[in-house]
Amino acid sequence: MNAAITLWLAFVTAAGVIAWFGNRRQAIAFALVAAVVAPAAFITLGYAAPWQPTAGQYKVLGARIDVDKAIYVLLDADPEPRFYKFPYSKEAAGELQNAQDSADAHGSSVMMRLGGSAPGFAEEGQPDHEPQKQTEPQAIIN
Repeated sequence: MNAAITLWLAFVTAAGVIAWFGNRRQAIAFALVAAVVAPAAFITLGYAAPWQPTAGQYKVLGARIDVDKAIYVLLDADPEPRFYKFPYSKEAAGELQNAQDSADAHGSSVMMRLGGSAPGFAEEGQPDHEPQKQTEPQAIIN
């Protein structure tokens, strides 16, 4: 449980105790305030956002891979950067690591594309995947 949810729960409990020993008007006011303040529990305060970003392409400002746990990514989203947590997969982790290494070597940045639930990573200005080379048929020599 993160800090925002803990603080909201403490507020609701304290206000509930006050409303229990108060009158009906205080109980109704408490219910309205609790409903209005409830979204504050979902505002991230240094924790990964509990939702996924919309489909699109984003610049990666920072990333951390926890093997077999999650991939944490700080994205340059609109209107401000946001921290996200994605499920771990070997493919995504490999793409991210390769994109970071390549971006470091070329002095560029890493981009993330999201079209479904799994993110894809590539160096900025590079195609997402290298095109596979067609194997040429062997010449028959007699």
